[in-house]
Amino acid sequence: MPSIMQIDLPDVLPDIPDSEDPCVRRLLANVGEWEGVLRAHLIAEAFGEPATLCVHFDPEEIDRPHLREVILTTGNRLCEQFGHETWTTPSISDSRKAETAAEKLRQVRGVIAAEVEPDRRVRIEYDRERIQKVELRGVLALMGIQVEQ
Repeated sequence: MPSIMQIDLPDVLPDIPDSEDPCVRRLLANVGEWEGVLRAHLIAEAFGEPATLCVHFDPEEIDRPHLREVILTTGNRLCEQFGHETWTTPSISDSRKAETAAEKLRQVRGVIAAEVEPDRRVRIEYDRERIQKVELRGVLALMGIQVEQ
């Protein structure tokens, strides 16, 4: 008979900004491939509660403590590899300039996703093995975008 394990998403991926982040898809895909796992999905956040990772598994093939350990280890590995930064900037008056900046950021080696919003926010997901936070700040500075500490 299948069993279910639920873990709050922030306990598994504490560095992600929200449940729409690509690391959630990476986590679900990874967990879903393990022997004994029948289904892995996300229960959306509601009423101020965080999103929850829900894993249906066969306890004959994988036991609960081992499954939890592997899930947390996988989340840790993802957080070590993929960085997520959100910076506040001075307002960018032209939305076209903001989109151009985002496009240029996405072309930088190691940048996976980038959003530059005219309302004072820059969000970047990056591969820490290919680029570091300080380098991203430098790229933004070269583009004329100053970020607050």
